[in-house]
Amino acid sequence: MKYIGNKQRLLDFIDGVVQSERLPQKGTFIDIFTGTTNVAQHYKKKGYKIISNDFMTYSYVFQQAYIKNNQFPKFNNLLRSKFFNVNPVSLDGKDEPLKVVIDYLNRLSGKKGFIFQNYAPAGKFKRQFFSNENAVRIDATREQLDKWQKEKLVSKSEFYILLASLIDAADFVANISGTYGAYLKIWRSMALKPFTIIIPNLIENNLTHEVYKENSNKIIGNLEGDILYIDPPYNTRQYAANFHILETLACWDNPQVYGKTGLRPYEKQKSAYSQRTKCEEAFANLINKAKADYILMSYNNEGIVPRKFILDTLGKRGVVKVHTKDYRRFRTERDHENRHYKVSDDKVQELIYFVKVIK
Repeated sequence: MKYIGNKQRLLDFIDGVVQSERLPQKGTFIDIFTGTTNVAQHYKKKGYKIISNDFMTYSYVFQQAYIKNNQFPKFNNLLRSKFFNVNPVSLDGKDEPLKVVIDYLNRLSGKKGFIFQNYAPAGKFKRQFFSNENAVRIDATREQLDKWQKEKLVSKSEFYILLASLIDAADFVANISGTYGAYLKIWRSMALKPFTIIIPNLIENNLTHEVYKENSNKIIGNLEGDILYIDPPYNTRQYAANFHILETLACWDNPQVYGKTGLRPYEKQKSAYSQRTKCEEAFANLINKAKADYILMSYNNEGIVPRKFILDTLGKRGVVKVHTKDYRRFRTERDHENRHYKVSDDKVQELIYFVKVIK
């Protein structure tokens, strides 16, 4: 998934810090800004109990599908309904019911709905986030999921698994360079591929995981764990604005969108961590209330919270160590007269601050 701050490429680096600092290999792992859930999924696979949180709805969808859920869905009610008329017992393989349902969704005829009208070139506003063909299929699929949910043909877990898969598939064919803050004026090759839902990689285990959609600072004092992983926003770009279409796909609430890019209202979803006047206070508050034996914080050398402030704040909880790694930056656009990155070359330095909390 195209996502600012996605840690998929840095999992080995994070894991290396966990190993070198001899952190517990089991226990409770808290991912308080989970985003796409990549880090949480990684440690779920390793056998940790996961507590994850993010206040964006699309992230909560991913949390429900990949963290809370522990098994492949059976779709007993849906498969016996008029849409399929299939006896689930007749299907072999744990992932076969999911394959049958996804195959049905991939064969749906298109419908000119909210996505088409607002985010396709032949729609009312001529925006080109999605091709016309993909937009109508995204609309048809999302409305089908909504119908199944309202008719109680899918369980909560089944609904979130299908919705997460839809969001991933829509993001794959989006005509963007990295975020939904703008669409491309020419079509990228991936945007012209057909919208196709694929079978998601679900993680099976027997632990009970917790997922939340809350303000991190409000919930942190109620959570306790062995390892607290903190990956806050680094810059002033608000996630609610940059990923507004994914949020609409998650909520399906017919928002009154506005502006060149069809933004949904997001005033109540602004993060203090992306505001220069509020980020330091928010960070200090979070760290002061944290209840964990170890704290790991991902940040980089272009972050808006000053390094000295981070060191001083974390230092109040224990001795701070800093691990660094250079990697290629995530770019949503090239440098131009109105946009220059702080670091002149194509590298950025990822930092992991480590603290063993003194109690």
